[in-house]
Amino acid sequence: MMRVPQRREPRVGPARAGAVAMLLAAVLVAVLAAGCGKQRPGPPPIVTGEPCMGCGMEIQDLRFACEREVDGDWRLYDAIECLVHDVHEKPGGRIWLADYDTQTLHPAERLWIVNGDFPSPMGGGLAGFLDRATADAIAAKTNGRVGRLSEMLQ
Repeated sequence: MMRVPQRREPRVGPARAGAVAMLLAAVLVAVLAAGCGKQRPGPPPIVTGEPCMGCGMEIQDLRFACEREVDGDWRLYDAIECLVHDVHEKPGGRIWLADYDTQTLHPAERLWIVNGDFPSPMGGGLAGFLDRATADAIAAKTNGRVGRLSEMLQ
């Protein structure tokens, strides 16, 4: 009589089972951390030609453009002056300003604001700078002063 070999199920040793369990736990923690650790995204990019929420003019110069989030919607402005006026009308919201030199948006509390004698879209002479030394130099050239946006919103 011929014996048919029986199929054996592979055994997983305790060391390998522990390693698999640790790997699964690490993957689970990574997935949960990715979901919980997300910071709120920044603002959408500002595109020239969009209307300003403050004055209605088209945004043309991204060195002065800014935006803020109010009730989940982003409000775009062609100048810091328009944003300041709108915040007084409807307070609140996260504010992002453009760095004059790079035209990139940053949280308002990171920028230095120069109020000087230079042309801005609304004529108020306000511009944001990431670098304090640059802001001071521009203020000196334009008979201006340097401060934070929070000071203007009081």
